[in-house]
Amino acid sequence: LAMALYAPPQRSAHDLEDTGGAVMIQSLQERLQQLEERSLFQEAVVRQRSAKLLVAGSVSGFLGFFFALVIGIITEQTSGKVDLNRRPFNSKRGYFPATVSEMVHDPTKPEGKVFFAFCFIGATFIFFSWYPTQLRNAYIGDDELACFGLSWISIRQFIPASGMMLLSIVTVVPGAQAGITDEICIGLHLLGACMLFVGYFIVEAHCVGWGFFKSYVGHQVHESDSALRQRAFCLTMIAVFYTIFIVLQVVLSIGKPFINPEDADKWGEMEGHPGIQLVDTAHWRVKLLKISSYGSEVICGIFLILSHLVIWYHCEERHYDLPEELDSLCSKLVSDPERQRKLAAEEEEYGEDSEDEFD
Repeated sequence: LAMALYAPPQRSAHDLEDTGGAVMIQSLQERLQQLEERSLFQEAVVRQRSAKLLVAGSVSGFLGFFFALVIGIITEQTSGKVDLNRRPFNSKRGYFPATVSEMVHDPTKPEGKVFFAFCFIGATFIFFSWYPTQLRNAYIGDDELACFGLSWISIRQFIPASGMMLLSIVTVVPGAQAGITDEICIGLHLLGACMLFVGYFIVEAHCVGWGFFKSYVGHQVHESDSALRQRAFCLTMIAVFYTIFIVLQVVLSIGKPFINPEDADKWGEMEGHPGIQLVDTAHWRVKLLKISSYGSEVICGIFLILSHLVIWYHCEERHYDLPEELDSLCSKLVSDPERQRKLAAEEEEYGEDSEDEFD
């Protein structure tokens, strides 16, 4: 095909005209241009779709955290101040969980329903966006390997989004109520949290060269300096608030000497209800620690989502301008001649109407 297009003619122009060679070459050039336009159109559609799915998934994830927080606060201020027998707690304070996972652990309650719905939808959108391979400001090639022969973009594609799905589907129960099988679910839930928060932090830090990753980066990201600073800031906030969350979780889990057992939540048997139930809520000192733990996890999640939104905001793909009209394929794909004639007539009528409207 290249020889036919670009090789020097072996015969005169008069001979080519006589044999139709010039017409053939012109036809081939037009066909190549048409194929190039269609190829560019298909790639632009896929990459623009990736940007749209990324922002839709990020917004959905944010709504999951937001609505779970709002509903949880309302619950704590209303029904959270009484036990299962509708008797007020002796402390006169409502129960507030130390983690988002504990607040949304019951999928039959409003906070559990909205968290699962929005976070699972968000994780699905982000996963099927394939943004690590479709957005220029996230793509770093597949030559750099992370571990086990896997490239960094493969880990970015499969680990964080899958962790978010695992986090939203496998719920947990309060530690005092956990049995052996519940401990397995807690382990899987923690694995999902690690895949989401730690996994995303590592792949994004490697991508932008944050901190000590800067000396290991062997690629160049197609991103402006201001965008890189914004992405690095989000990473710093993720690291800070996730560290605070882990420290507070350790303090709450250990108890003594940091917490007086008398100030903590009290769990035990309750008349009319099997198993271990919440008998009384924590003192304000412990409750503030729990609120701080919960808040640090929420803020960490918000900056993780904001990091995705920064990538979307600065990607070139969201600015692609696609053609306003698609080419008709009826002559190639419609086998019924009668249907072909009808569609061709409608196309011709549409073209005349468009010209009249333009005039």
